[in-house]
Amino acid sequence: MTKQSLYTEYVNILNGVLQLSNRELEVLSFILAADANGESDNINAKHIRTAVVSHLGISEPNLSKYLNTFKSKGLIIRSITNKWVVNEYIRPSVNSGILEVTITLDINDGEKSFTADEEGE
Repeated sequence: MTKQSLYTEYVNILNGVLQLSNRELEVLSFILAADANGESDNINAKHIRTAVVSHLGISEPNLSKYLNTFKSKGLIIRSITNKWVVNEYIRPSVNSGILEVTITLDINDGEKSFTADEEGE
């Protein structure tokens, strides 16, 4: 798998649990790539938003809607510095060219809660 397609494939794997739309998957994939490239310590920064809108051809209101969906699902969270960051539970970690994904589902009173752990070897 190429590094370029890694984030798209990764979010497709997670989508069995996340139940995101195709467009939301595109946005999340872009955000994960930007996060991995160290482009910002704030996923909600103006230059990240502008890049997503420009690259994916979506409107700013739709981007806001998608980001709100990610926030409500806990995919992006506020850091201790009060900036929006990718939740560590879904941040892919590639070590020595390997991404290992472990998904754990806890069933509580009919509700699903989700955590994903990545370990590189």
